[in-house]
Amino acid sequence: MMQLIFFAVSILVLLAGHAAFWYVLVDFFNISLLSGRLTAALIIAGLFISTVIASYLIHKWDNLVTRWYYMVTGFWIGLLFNLGIMTAIILAIKLVGWSFEFGLPSFWLKIIFWGGALFISFLGVYRAWRPTVTNYEVAIKDLPPSWENKTIVHISDVHLGPVYRKHFFSRLVTQINSLHPEAVFITGDLFDGMEADFSWLHNPLQKLLPPRGVYYSFGNHDLYLGFNHAINLLSGSPVNILDNKMMVVDGLQVIGISYSFNVAFDLEKAILSQVGYDQAKPSLLLFHVPKNIKLAQEAGIDLQLSGHTHDGQLFPLNLLAKWMHQGHGYGLFTEDDFSLVVNGGAGTWGPPMRTAARSEIVSITLKKK
Repeated sequence: MMQLIFFAVSILVLLAGHAAFWYVLVDFFNISLLSGRLTAALIIAGLFISTVIASYLIHKWDNLVTRWYYMVTGFWIGLLFNLGIMTAIILAIKLVGWSFEFGLPSFWLKIIFWGGALFISFLGVYRAWRPTVTNYEVAIKDLPPSWENKTIVHISDVHLGPVYRKHFFSRLVTQINSLHPEAVFITGDLFDGMEADFSWLHNPLQKLLPPRGVYYSFGNHDLYLGFNHAINLLSGSPVNILDNKMMVVDGLQVIGISYSFNVAFDLEKAILSQVGYDQAKPSLLLFHVPKNIKLAQEAGIDLQLSGHTHDGQLFPLNLLAKWMHQGHGYGLFTEDDFSLVVNGGAGTWGPPMRTAARSEIVSITLKKK
């Protein structure tokens, strides 16, 4: 049901975006003839319908043709979004021009409109497919000596499925292994939420072998794919699934809390209900969404690892993500003995591009406080 609602809302937003693009195109290029307006409308309607068809086909059949069709239409959605940004820039240029009595020739405005959007879009594709490493230091009170000065790796939102597959994930694993982490933590949305051929998955996963293990908690897209399906895909791999469970790893309490669609979900209660959990001992929480932060603090968590926001993925949605998550849209946040790391994500959702921030692997050096 949640998938259907989400899909319906996405379709309405896409429809509104294509309608706005038609209006901008007609106005900006002075298309006054009815035949010209109808032609533009038919082309834009075809592009809109293609995005819907591609989404339908990729949910039904996973093969080379449907994957590429889905990726091309995903690129178009990103390009459409960036054309909207260019429209705003052109309006700002015209506003400044009216104020200071100058104006750019129409030719240059069209170059900015198309060239700017295409440049940002292709740059965004590069930034999405070439993960960068972000380094943090986090001090934890009473950190066991076995964890002191050790590196852990945090990844989130890989979105494996029709777009991000074996080649991307293998490169990601190689990059992670090059950091020589003591442990790897995955905070949800490892899967995109769509049925796909995952027969290749265990090959790269078997190469992910940090000394103190790999730990994973569910995100919302993992649950779209199916709770049991995700578990089956990871069975036999080195990944420890923490579905509202705790493991004590060399004195460090590692708790994984799954994403919940229940608005009344109590994070503090979920943490405190863990058998053997001790607020006085060092703890690390895997929780997909950077919310209920005060509850995690009150429960005695030392370090919370989250994702979900993608740091907005497309500029300026990073500003919206920051606002929606009360300032915790991306980065490292520290307050007293509590630290929060919000990962920008390794993969993407929707358009396979990133203009707000690059695809990211987070490397954290643990220090004793």
